[in-house]
Amino acid sequence: MKNIEIATAHNIVFKYELATVMHRILAFVIDLLILMVYMWIASVFLSWSTVLWYIFVFLGFAFYHFIMEVFNRGQSIGKKVMKLRVVTLRGTTPAINDLFVRWVFRMIDITFSFGLLAIINIVGSEKNQRIGDLIAQTAVISLKSSTGVSLKSLLELNKSEESVSYPGLRQYTDEDMVLLKHALTRYHNYKTDENRAILTTIGKRILEDLEIKKDKLSISFLKELLNEYVIITR
Repeated sequence: MKNIEIATAHNIVFKYELATVMHRILAFVIDLLILMVYMWIASVFLSWSTVLWYIFVFLGFAFYHFIMEVFNRGQSIGKKVMKLRVVTLRGTTPAINDLFVRWVFRMIDITFSFGLLAIINIVGSEKNQRIGDLIAQTAVISLKSSTGVSLKSLLELNKSEESVSYPGLRQYTDEDMVLLKHALTRYHNYKTDENRAILTTIGKRILEDLEIKKDKLSISFLKELLNEYVIITR
């Protein structure tokens, strides 16, 4: 499996598993089935007007992926089912212009070449990118990999009413804290030097941001920070 390293806003490098060609094809098939249902519904309600039927079907097939990915943070329904997501190489949700570029080149990658060009480029590129991804500086990642942790993981932390010692945690986003939660979980499951180094890097960055002076960075302290983040942001 190919991986991609993306730096967050706090300069923490995190590794994601790239979506494979097969997973992307399956997501495409699911989306195609949804569009076929859409076409059938259009046939039922617009049987009285061939012109309107062609207009609605064309608009649906042409703009489905662009509209879905814009309003669903880089996911079509097929990608959501397959747990895939489009992200920028900066680690952020793609902006409308990024998704627009992907959509424009979709006609070359998939429509005109029947997907062959997309498959060739995904297999042959370092980051599993089709032409649209290369131009837009995006990639499709798998959320099913071991690095995928949802916000629900944070909410499962034990909430308490104890006083908050580090209100500066408000500067972080849920995504930042999910990275910390995952690093803790991964180190708990696999106590390797690499996982320890990742956890230490994240912890030291937080200490610098919050201007906390600590001689030793402990696991319990990092868990305390996670608990406090949940308390002050929920």
